Amino acid sequence: MKIIGVLGGMGPESTAIFYQALIRQCQNQYGARYDGDYPEIFIYNLPIPDVVEGLKSPDKVLRMLVGGVKKLESIGADFIVMPCNTAHYFYRGMKKEISIPFLSIVEETAKKVKSQKYTKAGLLATQTTIDYKNYDSDFDDYGISLVVPENQDEVTKVILNILSGKKLESDKEKLKTIIKNLKRAGAQAIILGCTDIPILLKQEDVDVEVFDTVEILAEAAIKYSLSRGKR
Repeated sequence: MKIIGVLGGMGPESTAIFYQALIRQCQNQYGARYDGDYPEIFIYNLPIPDVVEGLKSPDKVLRMLVGGVKKLESIGADFIVMPCNTAHYFYRGMKKEISIPFLSIVEETAKKVKSQKYTKAGLLATQTTIDYKNYDSDFDDYGISLVVPENQDEVTKVILNILSGKKLESDKEKLKTIIKNLKRAGAQAIILGCTDIPILLKQEDVDVEVFDTVEILAEAAIKYSLSRGKR
């Protein structure tokens, strides 16, 4: 199996959940049971300046992220994943600095939504992801239009609470109300476009299909790890 390099820390708790998702995917995809059944995984928890509410120092953040992927490449990762939708803004700038594959959380999500025949999806994400249109290009390529919340500041506040360890029932109710409004605006499904949101909100909490970007990227990573071809 190809060695997986995970650039994490954005946020730290969602990175831990992503690791657990990788393990579940091994069990689900090929019945992994023993320790030797799992791939090698390097996880680099990289603390970067806040990007949730905006990009105050993008050049510095890009330098740090590039340093992170280069470090994973240098220690032997065969490919890289980054379980963070907000930092995806820097994806192209990072990718061009390394020679190993780098799976895109946004493109993998677009593929998954397209496979379910949806053409219009609601997006729950950080202020930065919305403002900088991290999802727009890939979703346009797959023929999927996006609906974003009118009260985006409420979504961002919930995400910041989750990052600080607060899992509030009141915040979950806020997200459920926002999802209802996205449905009224034509959303056929909902993308949990921040890897911290699934910590609080699950599929069973709502009556519309949700796409968990943590699980989507984990599934893609294990499939790629198992794929034939150059390591």
